Amino acid sequence: MVYQDKALKTSLTDNFDYPEFCLQASLDYSKFRSFRQNQIYNVALEHDSFDQGLEYLQATKESGYNVLSKIDEFRKNDLIGNPQVFDYDGIGTIAPPTLRYIKILSDLECEFGTLDNFNICEIGVGYGGMCRIISSYFNVTSYTLVDLKPVLSLAQRYLDHYPLNTTLIYRTMNELHKDSYDLVISNYAFTEIRREIQQVYLEKVVIPAKRGYITYNEINPEDFNSYTKEELMEMIPQIRIKPEVGILHPKDCTLVW
Repeated sequence: MVYQDKALKTSLTDNFDYPEFCLQASLDYSKFRSFRQNQIYNVALEHDSFDQGLEYLQATKESGYNVLSKIDEFRKNDLIGNPQVFDYDGIGTIAPPTLRYIKILSDLECEFGTLDNFNICEIGVGYGGMCRIISSYFNVTSYTLVDLKPVLSLAQRYLDHYPLNTTLIYRTMNELHKDSYDLVISNYAFTEIRREIQQVYLEKVVIPAKRGYITYNEINPEDFNSYTKEELMEMIPQIRIKPEVGILHPKDCTLVW
């Protein structure tokens, strides 16, 4: 029997089932080839609906930035992992989570301009989909992916299928050095972590970062005592709160600085 003390749980996805499946999928091709439709995996990721995808697509179109000109390149994200895809008018077949990553890409270009020559750090990386989208659009110098070790193993197996024009660095929380990244990103991950773990990321990555983009929610158990957006704004006064689309919870928003 596998025992996991709830007090040691670092985040909502640090629940044994999710990291254990990520490890299995990284090692076993029979699991890897369709990991994006696995029920355990879908609890944590890949659960965006067709309608949410439509919202992401509409927001991207309204951004005024022409990222959709590379839709065929972005669609390559869905060649691996057998995700659930839908047909969207004007762009064809694509997975809703991939549309979410494209929407975030358009947000990043809108907020920061080009990310060429940036050193980027992403906290909570899923299977590496956001990294692949950004790296196929900008000439990023380095991209540091930070997550649990089993999750990083799956992301590396996924990303190794693509030729990327950047240097990928895989790190767990305790392997991170304090660094002033050009941009720190977290897509509903940093806010789903216990306060003491958030504090490590704040000191090593988030506060020293020159820019930031964090999608924010408040769905943690009370005992996580996670930082509120008000507390984060006290530590990083430059934060601006932006509305989010495709939201599942009323307090969802995006923190940008």
